[in-house]
Formats: sequence, C-alpha cells, structure tokens
Amino acid sequence: MRQAVRALLLDEDDRVLLVHFRWEGIEPADGFWACPGGGVHHGESPEAALRRELAEELGLEDVDIMGPVWRLTRLFPMPPQWDGQTEVTYLARTPHFEPRPRVDLLAENVHGIGWFSPSDIAEGVVAFSPRDLSEQLTRVVVHGVPPAPREIPALG
Repeated sequence: MRQAVRALLLDEDDRVLLVHFRWEGIEPADGFWACPGGGVHHGESPEAALRRELAEELGLEDVDIMGPVWRLTRLFPMPPQWDGQTEVTYLARTPHFEPRPRVDLLAENVHGIGWFSPSDIAEGVVAFSPRDLSEQLTRVVVHGVPPAPREIPALG
C-alpha cells in the first residue's frame, strides 16, 4: 500500500481548498474533488511530506498543520507497484490565498484547484472524496483534531 498524506486546508471562513482529479477510467467520469497532498517518500516524515506537497501543488509555504483527523484506505490498482493507498488527512489552517502551483499538475491528473464553502460541500455541488466530506468537515470544525485520527470507510 502506498502511504500518503492530505490536508483538510481551511481558511478563516472555513472554506476548504480542494484539487480536481480526473483520468481515463475513473468514476465518476468527470472526476472528483479531494484534499491536496500526495505520497510520503522513503525516510520522510508525514508532516514534511505534507509541507512539500502543499508547496509543490499550491505554492503554499506557511501553513499551520494542526494534526491528523482521519485515515482512509482504498484498494485500487496503482501500477506498477501499489495495490492501493492509505492516506492520513491533517487539519491545516491558512489565510485565504490564490494557489500558485510549482509543478505540472496535469502530470498528476489534477485538472483544477478551488475553494469550496461548507454549504457547497453539504449540497454536493460536485463529487467529493471522501464521499462523506461534508460530515467529516463538520466533525472537524466542531470538535477539532481528535486524540487519534478516525478511521473512515472508503464509500463506493
């Protein structure tokens, strides 16, 4: 299993910054919006990996990483070496900003970056990952970082 980290990145109005993933054969066909992040390199700490990913994908250097909030494991083929991914999502806070990626996001199947309000997420204006992002977001906003990350199911 590939080890990965993601950021539930909230601004001062609890808007969430998400990235849009889309590639051939994915469901839904239009892709989905998910928290930014990526794989943890060998010997890299999860927090260092998250800071690196946020700098690469968003141009974000100064972020308050508050702690892990959930862990999600998905089984799916990730050629050539992985059978799926276990990702830990961390709550992170930052003032609202305009993303400025430093890498070619299309090479990573990322086709957009956008801020979503809690009401946008609750209304399900697009497909989100995790599918119950609204529930997870509400839990984090109300209760903060739990003593240990919650295991959440991969919903179909």
